[in-house]
Amino acid sequence: MDIVQRLESAWQTHAEGHFEAALREYRALFDDAEAASLRLSYILAAWAKLAEEYLPAHHALVDLRNRLTNELPSAPQLFHDIRIINDKLGDLQNTYHLFQTLPEAQAQQNARAALPSIMACGDYALARRYLPQPEHHLALAAMQLNELKNNINVLTNEGMADMLAEVFNYTTEVALVLDLLNGCGDTDAAAIARQQAVSLVQSPEARACVQAELDAPGTTLDAMVELQNSVTA
Repeated sequence: MDIVQRLESAWQTHAEGHFEAALREYRALFDDAEAASLRLSYILAAWAKLAEEYLPAHHALVDLRNRLTNELPSAPQLFHDIRIINDKLGDLQNTYHLFQTLPEAQAQQNARAALPSIMACGDYALARRYLPQPEHHLALAAMQLNELKNNINVLTNEGMADMLAEVFNYTTEVALVLDLLNGCGDTDAAAIARQQAVSLVQSPEARACVQAELDAPGTTLDAMVELQNSVTA
């Protein structure tokens, strides 16, 4: 069987309640070099779902996180993997504390990925250290969205899907900036940034989507799911 077939087989094993066997296969798939493109998405998501139902799967996921942490000094790129595993475990404190142990050069490289965990743990001073100009970050994100939107035809389903994906990415950065400013007590700056997050978007279609997401978080994901369902129906 190829990797996709093995993953589908593991899903079926899991669905049938054979948790121990499913865990063995998820672990094997995660460590299989041929499954590298799926390991932090479909494989890890399936493993995390199993961990909600089967305590040994949770323990195994923690063990994996700890093993990668031990390998981190010689493989700095593993911080990315550890952070994603911690997100699945709901252990943002581990990401926060691990980030604090990184050498400065590695901390700079991983700061953006770690910022949500840092702020979730209430250390807005540390977050501001690694994002000292949040308004500039917002402007750069808007510039990127505007450039990408210029190459998207929203009159097609594919184009609309692409635009929604880019709006989702952009509003994720907006939420990060607003969280940081509010957490630092800069509520006036946060209010201005919220307005700018909309006004900086040039495309009327994208701007409307951004406004909708700010007014009702989750709107973009709902639209993406609805579009996908309409295409596959």
